[in-house]
Amino acid sequence: MYKDPASLPIFFYQLLGMVVLLLVLFTMQNTWHKEAEIGRNGNQNPLAWIKKAETLARSGNYHDALPLYEKAIAALAPYPSQQQPLRYRYGIVLNALGAKSRPDLYLLARAQFQSVLDYLDSGAKLPLSAARVRSALAHTYHQQAASEPTTTLRTHLLNTSYLLYKDAVAGLMDQGEWHNLAITYFNLGQVCEWQGNLQEAIAWLDKAVQLDFRYGFPDLKEDRDYLSALRRQAQPIVQHTETPL
Repeated sequence: MYKDPASLPIFFYQLLGMVVLLLVLFTMQNTWHKEAEIGRNGNQNPLAWIKKAETLARSGNYHDALPLYEKAIAALAPYPSQQQPLRYRYGIVLNALGAKSRPDLYLLARAQFQSVLDYLDSGAKLPLSAARVRSALAHTYHQQAASEPTTTLRTHLLNTSYLLYKDAVAGLMDQGEWHNLAITYFNLGQVCEWQGNLQEAIAWLDKAVQLDFRYGFPDLKEDRDYLSALRRQAQPIVQHTETPL
């Protein structure tokens, strides 16, 4: 299946980010109730803001969800182990809204992912791996490139996303994050296609399909169809030099 540049696999990241962050949020509920409650009033509780923001985001109401995420992030400043996973989730939501109607938000999304990476680079531990965050950061550049009309900037965005995705691959393999690795392979293939490198695109998609098949991921048909489309594009056009009789 050919992927139109205006239609990125953003739902992979929306779903993945939601599942990961909801797990983080639920596992940290007791911690937040004990350590991060700003006041007795539920309106002053970061957990209440987060729950409401999640409900709004899941319904597609990103506009009203954003300030709630921002309030919770600010309130959790003294608790970086809780704040940083929320920044990751906020970055996913910003990226989704950027693709929908607000490309100006890509820069803010990147700032969230970079904050999480800086925190992890400091030696801190989170339920999120640095490789997963780096892949999400790469996706902001990848996604922005889809609608960028300026050739020079589009080239820069694709090159940056390519390098970040490649950096994420080894970490995802080490962590055994096979589904996210398959998604990253898919995205690398798409970036290479957009750059005009069909052979490398095919190589990455082939890796994605192999992982999908091995682990039974639901993306198998989509990835296999895309791989087939790339292979058809790469086939040389046969020139007929003689008119058949």
